[in-house]
Amino acid sequence: MNIPAERLQYIADLFLRCEDVAENLWTAFTFVFEFNEGHMANSGFIYNAEAVRPASAEIEDDPLLLDDTLLEFREEVYEQCDWRFIKLLFQMESETRRFKIDFEFEDKSRWEIHPGNMMEMREELRPHFD
Repeated sequence: MNIPAERLQYIADLFLRCEDVAENLWTAFTFVFEFNEGHMANSGFIYNAEAVRPASAEIEDDPLLLDDTLLEFREEVYEQCDWRFIKLLFQMESETRRFKIDFEFEDKSRWEIHPGNMMEMREELRPHFD
């Protein structure tokens, strides 16, 4: 895939505008977006050193902007590789603002967060940039 760095940076900047990110101290955060026919959902975690809290990604003054941007991005990826991802993982750390974006194209259970696995997933999804 050939995705312009400016496009990826724009997406990262949108995550920084999300209410849970903007209103909390953090050393890293992670969000998982799930795309289904007719709807999408997201969940994630905000990490502040060892403290962790559940979070969701939404820009308060423009609640559809991030979702719409990610739907457009999904189509851009589809145009390049002929596959639509069903999940997107976004991770960022605060010190350098480095970020990672990963995709899942087939496995609906990958990165699935629910009450029964929340403690496990918050550590599995903790960003590592080593």
